[in-house]
Parts: sequence; structure tokens; C-alpha cells
Amino acid sequence: MQLPSRALWAGALFPFALLSGGCELMIAGPRAQASDRWEKTYAVNPGARLEIENTNGAIQVSTHEAPSFQVVAHRTARAVSEQGARELLERTRLEAGATADLVRLVTPRSQGFTKGQQVDVRYEILVPSSASVTLTTVNGRVEVTGVAGAVALETVNGGIDARAIPTLTKAETVNGSVRLELAGLPGPGARIETVNGSVSVSLPSRAAADVSVRTVNGAITVDGFSQLQEGERRRRHFEGKVNGGGPTLRVETVNGGVTINGGAAPATATAADAESR
Repeated sequence: MQLPSRALWAGALFPFALLSGGCELMIAGPRAQASDRWEKTYAVNPGARLEIENTNGAIQVSTHEAPSFQVVAHRTARAVSEQGARELLERTRLEAGATADLVRLVTPRSQGFTKGQQVDVRYEILVPSSASVTLTTVNGRVEVTGVAGAVALETVNGGIDARAIPTLTKAETVNGSVRLELAGLPGPGARIETVNGSVSVSLPSRAAADVSVRTVNGAITVDGFSQLQEGERRRRHFEGKVNGGGPTLRVETVNGGVTINGGAAPATATAADAESR
């Protein structure tokens, strides 16, 4: 697993900020705080891609019927003074580039920040169902619903929740659980990883997949598929094929259980109850 190295990378980052007007100022304990709401709508082509690189804050993406990306960013800047908090919002930018086929939103790193400054950004975004999304944050939860294009999700300190997704390629976190309701798997397969957290994956009962699961401290359960062929089954390792095999679903965690559920079909295998070989 590569997640621990991402955790070290994340610890080296400092929070960031965006540009917008209309700040609301308040004092939060010994620090000043400035908050605002950044909004923008991008007209896009069918199948357009959205890429977000965030640091502090959750990302939530769902779908709508309009041919556009509708972005709302709730921003909060903190500094040792009111003026410092306001300036932190004013001097940084969010948009890294936008065309009809690709919109990139990147919050800058810590260049120019002084000690005690921080910006949190919480995204709420609507996209067409045909869109593809790549979402990355460090401290925050990632949620996606109904996106039919390729989906790649990554955080360090936060959970991941994806529903009605047919083409998830990866979902990776370090400290957080992963819950996925997948409508299918893409041809290249999907990779799900966490270090401290459980993993729950739901697939249609007739979905075809090669399944590979590893954990260190936690049970493994695979059930509910129309057909299940076991290749290798140990207490902390499971290899098998569901419904004849297909794209590879690879799941890894260290501290947490793994459940892969195919619905109400009778075939059941519980690797957690097997003796180690």
C-alpha cells in the first residue's frame, strides 16, 4: 500500500484560500475568522472532467440535468487578526484552469502564509451525470453520487462515500472508512485502500468481478452474489471470482473489516470465519 507516504506528504502541507468578496468577520477564541461563499458556473461539453485539489475541507459532488458544473465553495479563513483573515481570502485564487472539457480547481499551497493562518474550503458541486471527476483533499470527507464517468477519490483524514457509481477507478484514504455502492466496475478494475477504517462495497448480485481483499486487523466477508468461486481464503486474505470473474476489485486495509455485498442472492463466503492456512 502507498497510503502512508501520502500521509507524510499531507502533513507537510499548509491550508489555503480562495478569492471572493463579501466577507463576514467574527472572533473565534483568540483568532479572527473571515467567511464567505464563492460561486461559479461553467458551461461544459458532455463527458467533461472535473478535477479538484483541496487541502482542508470536504468535497461533495452530485448530479443535475444542466450541461454545466455548478460550484459552491464555503470558505473560512483564520488568522491572528481580522485584517489578516480578510487578506488571506483576498490574495489567493481557486480556479486553475477551465475549458468546456476540463475544469481544474486547485487551492494554492502555503506560499505567502504566515504562522497561525489557515483556510478551510467546503465544496458543494453539481455536474452532469456524464461527467468524470477526480477529487483530492487532505483533511475532509469526499462524497459522490450518480456520476457515470470515471471517478477517482482520495483523501488522507476523512471518509469516502460513493453511491450509484459504475466506473470508480480508485477510492483511497488513510484515516477514514470507505463506503461504496457501485453500479458496476470499469474494465481496468477498481482499487480501494485505507489504513485506519473499514471498507464496505455493494455491487449488483450479478456483477462479474475478480475479488482480491487483504486486511491486517479485521474480518473479511464476501456474500450475496449469484455465483462465487473461491481461489484462496485465509483469515486476513481473500481471492476469488464472482459470477465467473471480470474486472479486478482490489481492497486493502490495515485496521478495519471489509464487506463486499452482492445483494440478496444466496451464495455466501465469509473469509473471517476460515482458519489461517
